[in-house]
Amino acid sequence: MSILPAPLRQALGRLTEGQARNALAVRSTAISAGYKARNNSSHTLLTADDALAYAIARMPATYAAMAQALNHVSDVMPTFEPHSVLDIGCGPGTVSFAAREHFACIKTITMLDRNGPFLELAKVLSEAALSGVSVGITAQDIIGITPLPKADMVVAGYVLAELSVDHQAALVQRMWDAADQLLLLVEPGTPDGFERLRTARIALIQRGATVSAPCTHENACMMAGDVKSGGNWCRFMARVQRSRDHKALKSADVPFEDEPYAYLALSKEKLPARPSQRIVSRTLENKFEIRLPVCGADGLSTITIPTRNKVLFKQVKRLGWGDAVLNPIQTVEVTP
Repeated sequence: MSILPAPLRQALGRLTEGQARNALAVRSTAISAGYKARNNSSHTLLTADDALAYAIARMPATYAAMAQALNHVSDVMPTFEPHSVLDIGCGPGTVSFAAREHFACIKTITMLDRNGPFLELAKVLSEAALSGVSVGITAQDIIGITPLPKADMVVAGYVLAELSVDHQAALVQRMWDAADQLLLLVEPGTPDGFERLRTARIALIQRGATVSAPCTHENACMMAGDVKSGGNWCRFMARVQRSRDHKALKSADVPFEDEPYAYLALSKEKLPARPSQRIVSRTLENKFEIRLPVCGADGLSTITIPTRNKVLFKQVKRLGWGDAVLNPIQTVEVTP
């Protein structure tokens, strides 16, 4: 279960001192309604209090999604150690904080966004949570920058959803040009979010990209069909531990929530080895067997492990939604 690092939690706690929780909750609800109406952040977040309400309500979930995606990348690229990060559409800096927590080797972070209240909050939080990192925070409309600054890893969390289709395509190409080693895109785990990533995947494979995760190949996407008409789409779940303020803003009693997200990690280098498959939905277990819905180069399938195969059953029982199957499983029944 994901939780924000202590320095970040403490900094947010200091900012909320003296703030009326009801007022923050009202702002959070209005912001959420604005995003659902497809308004971008420049029309939805106008004040410092708006940015703070957003951070308390959304930062834990965005952070959890990014942290889990980075874990999946490191499973596939264990020697990848970026020293510089470019955070596109950084908001309050959530993606950068998750990247630095995962990669202690990061020495330089550049954050770009056009929203003033977000950038002011990112500056305050960076001073508390990014010790030892050189941080550059710039007010910039990401649509108009040509070219983008270079970095070992370029990241964009929940950004493409705010752009038109044409601007999405152009930005994806410019982010790929800016990435010296890896481009990581994270979007909401919705059919629309998945379609944005699938479009980016097709375009960048044509330019020589290697898909690091979640795919285990560069073949055509196996999630075929119109997702808006009930077809499959690729998404994962990150479990988030809620703080007291988080629960208050969301009027929630449950101490956690699940964040559905989709992601795409693309490498400039060919990978020496990749998983054979990845689990793309919840595993199903009963007293007779465990079933793992997987996607690999050969398509979508379900791996079925009988409980009587005690050694293998114990091995795969630890795997869950989003995990990679590092080696082909041979001694099992496979149901297409």
